[in-house]
Amino acid sequence: MTFIKTNRFLLRPVDVDDAPAFAALCNDEMIARNTARIPYPYTLEDAEIFTKTAAAAFRNGKEHAFAVCEQDTIIACCGVMRITNILFELGYWVSLPARGRGVATEAAHAVSHFAFSTLRAETLLAGHFADNPASGRVLEKIGFRKTGDTRLQFSLGRGGEAQSLRMKLSREAFKAPDHVEFA
Repeated sequence: MTFIKTNRFLLRPVDVDDAPAFAALCNDEMIARNTARIPYPYTLEDAEIFTKTAAAAFRNGKEHAFAVCEQDTIIACCGVMRITNILFELGYWVSLPARGRGVATEAAHAVSHFAFSTLRAETLLAGHFADNPASGRVLEKIGFRKTGDTRLQFSLGRGGEAQSLRMKLSREAFKAPDHVEFA
């Protein structure tokens, strides 16, 4: 298993035992609206399916979802999904009590570092819904640049499609964070 330690947080693989915490945190309309795969309302059953699927995907290398923990409490989730051997997509969400504290930036920077250094990614892709510019600012802070591409992306939380602005980050353009440890 891979653990990532940043200045403030421990990022660890999502585990099936995390389902109650995810059920409580993700039952938030703002999280659901700004992600593709989180429905609203979000139930314990949804969380159990997610944690079981995420743990299996981590083991087989298809997706690496990390629970972002502050003093043993999950406050966010961040991960990368393998598209090809060298192309991955980054995604994240932050719980209501942790918003506005730089959690997304620190976690996304650490997971990007993991993708480039451990998974040997050459390019990371990401997107954010047009009505969520704060997510775009998070991505820009860690080096992502707009591609100029937009697409309609389905969101379970919205119950439909919304405009997604696409961004990418290459290995050459990435600047590793000052303090990240892998264990």
